[in-house]
Amino acid sequence: MTKIIFSLALFIFFVTPLSAQDKEKTVNNKWENVEKEIWSLEENYISNFFKADHEAILSNYHSQFLGWPDSQEHPIGKETADKFLKENYPEPSETNFKIKREGIRVVDNVVITHYLLKISWIDNEGIEKTRESRLTHTWIKEDAQWKILGGMSNRK
Repeated sequence: MTKIIFSLALFIFFVTPLSAQDKEKTVNNKWENVEKEIWSLEENYISNFFKADHEAILSNYHSQFLGWPDSQEHPIGKETADKFLKENYPEPSETNFKIKREGIRVVDNVVITHYLLKISWIDNEGIEKTRESRLTHTWIKEDAQWKILGGMSNRK
């Protein structure tokens, strides 16, 4: 009887921590997958500006979206974003961009990203222009899809 209790105690002692480690790895893998997915969504989101794909951009916004582009005096909602896009990105442009990831935090169904966005283009006189901005987005699940609930940009 003592051997059985001792064997059971050893089993619990060695197996329980392994089970907890497996659960922790599963959670970490889940968050890593979410991070990869969000960064991919950010890349696609930005590229759609230079494609002038307004519908694709708007489809990334949560139904309660509120954002503050650096060119605007006040935050704008999803309804106003359509007008903003048509005025500021009326047609596709030959623009290169690079996202420098500065931070990401995943908490349940909410993700916050911080990054630097560097864009470059050739102006009408053939001169290369560059601009760098800081961006923050808050992503949240809506109907099982990640959507941008809010964001803000600031030229560096």
